[in-house]
Formats: sequence, C-alpha cells, structure tokens
Amino acid sequence: MIKDLPPSFRFLILFISLVTLWFTTYHNIYNLQLIFGEYDLLTSFSILLAKQSNYLLELFAFDTDIEIHGDMVVSKILNYDHQHGVWIGEPCNGVKIFGVFSIFILCFNKNWINKLWFIPLGIVLLHFINVIRVAILTFIAAVNPNLLNFNHNITFQLIIYASMLMLWFLYIKKFSDTK
Repeated sequence: MIKDLPPSFRFLILFISLVTLWFTTYHNIYNLQLIFGEYDLLTSFSILLAKQSNYLLELFAFDTDIEIHGDMVVSKILNYDHQHGVWIGEPCNGVKIFGVFSIFILCFNKNWINKLWFIPLGIVLLHFINVIRVAILTFIAAVNPNLLNFNHNITFQLIIYASMLMLWFLYIKKFSDTK
C-alpha cells in the first residue's frame, strides 16, 4: 500500500515517523550510562565538545577550563573579566541534529553505499562546525557577554541549520537517486 504512494509522500511519512521516534528515544538517552564514565551519554558528549572547543581556544593561547554542573558542562576562558562561560547541554551538543540529519538521508530510496559514508562524514562536519561555534561563543562570553544571546540564538543557529541544509542539498543533488 505504501509503495503505491508518490515517492515524495512516502519520504514524508517515513521522515516524520522516524523523527518522532528519534525525538521520543532521544529524551531517554540521558538514562544510559557510559561504560567508561560516570556521566550519561549526552553529558559525556557535551564534555567532549567542551574539551575540543577549549583545545581550539588554547591553540590561540587562551587559558581555558571546564566545569560540570549536573548535566550541564561549562566551557570558559580564564583570566578575563567575565567568568560566566558557555553552558553546553542538550540540544547545544548537536546530538539531536545529528539524528535529524541522518534520518533525512536514510529516508531516501536505494543508494545505501553513499548513505554509509555520507552520514558519518556529515555528522563529523556538523560536529566540527559546532566545535568552532562553542569556541567562538566561549570567547564572546569572556569578552562581551552582552553579545552572547544574539549570537547563540540567531547567528550560530542559522549557521548550523544552513550547514545541515547544504549537506542535505549536496546529498540530493550528487549522491541520491532522486531526480
């Protein structure tokens, strides 16, 4: 019955169903503990993101620190007037967007070979953009926290979502069987 539907309608049904399942499952990920750590999976990923962002800042000679407060991770630059830092948690760690990105690609018909390499590559690229985003937001929090909300809520949201849309567009145009 579903095979009789137009491809675009099948895509939408599958995409909406899988995204609903992903968002439902995502909220329970906090209950999973990593084998090698004391934090839940998402907090552990936020810690990784903070460490990578701080490493990037340290390449530019900034002295950085990470604090952990429950399921929130704080990335900060030390020795500046403003010590609030950037709080990293869900959804700022990017995990939710990785799922939506992957589901979109998975919902296309056929061409599993391209999906097998494009999804991990896309996730790595989105994560790298997020590392840069957190590093810049950490810098902004240290030098002028008045600019933090605008850049967090507008500028970098646009950059992350535009990056994901560009990756989707690239996949559709170059690697999918869709005409």
